[in-house]
Amino acid sequence: MSFTLDWEDHGVYKKFSGIVSFSEYARSQELVLGSPRTDDLHYVINDFLDIQDYVVTTDEAEYAAAFTRGASQSNARLRVAYVTQDVKLIMLIERVSVLSFYPLKTFSSLENARAWISANA
Repeated sequence: MSFTLDWEDHGVYKKFSGIVSFSEYARSQELVLGSPRTDDLHYVINDFLDIQDYVVTTDEAEYAAAFTRGASQSNARLRVAYVTQDVKLIMLIERVSVLSFYPLKTFSSLENARAWISANA
């Protein structure tokens, strides 16, 4: 598994490493959005700073963004942060963000992502 989940008081911190496939990212999304705790979450942080590469097509990323629809019915306040310095990954996230039912934002550091989460809590 190329990710770990850390359930925090009001959110989830997902740390990815190695080579991340779409199926692994989708599994992390299912574990969070399928959890009964999702109704009380305020944020999800996806930390990609330690990845070597990712294998996700645009179609798969669009599917992952659209997948949030069901969870948004019970929790519309969730915010999703992506932490990466990979320009291609940032462009992919920005491209599919229009399909997400949650605000998606990219950050170059974990500290900036947490500041955004705190400012919007």
